[in-house]
Amino acid sequence: SGCRRRDRRRGQTLIEFTLVGIPLVFVLISIFEMARGMWLYDTLAHAVREGARYAMVHGHDCTVPPNSCIIQVRDIANRINWAGLGLIPTELQNVRMSTATRPITCPTLNACMTAGDPGDIYFPALPVGWAGYPDVGSQQGAWVEVSAEYPFRSAIAMFWPGAGPGMVFPTFVLRASSRERIQY
Repeated sequence: SGCRRRDRRRGQTLIEFTLVGIPLVFVLISIFEMARGMWLYDTLAHAVREGARYAMVHGHDCTVPPNSCIIQVRDIANRINWAGLGLIPTELQNVRMSTATRPITCPTLNACMTAGDPGDIYFPALPVGWAGYPDVGSQQGAWVEVSAEYPFRSAIAMFWPGAGPGMVFPTFVLRASSRERIQY
């Protein structure tokens, strides 16, 4: 009789652990996924902010000698890539750099970082002597804005019961933008 009671308790403990343990593991994994999503968003916001800051100090007066600190779109994109540690450049989408008169959009950060159009476009100011200089959008005090999007795919999907190879889970798009005034 004492043996049966011990066996019954052992079985009861296993059932209780299963009923409490599985939801607890799911909650724990969910907490990690929320933290990962927040980390990705914070990293994206930081990278975009760094790109805007880099552009704001390379504005209008940088094209006047002896400063000559003129930059191109790929320079700002490289700065975003440097600041966005952990973000995949080919997945960083709809990268937009704009002033009042010069909107430049790249489908991915990788496209902005490569030579050619749009990577070789001077931003935010134009070199001295170019047609239309000085550009109204790159005057000291004008706004420069940088924005981007990054997809977030949750890893919780792999733990979902019945999730097979044909099951598609939604992707959340994280968006960030930063707006700064041109300082120099």
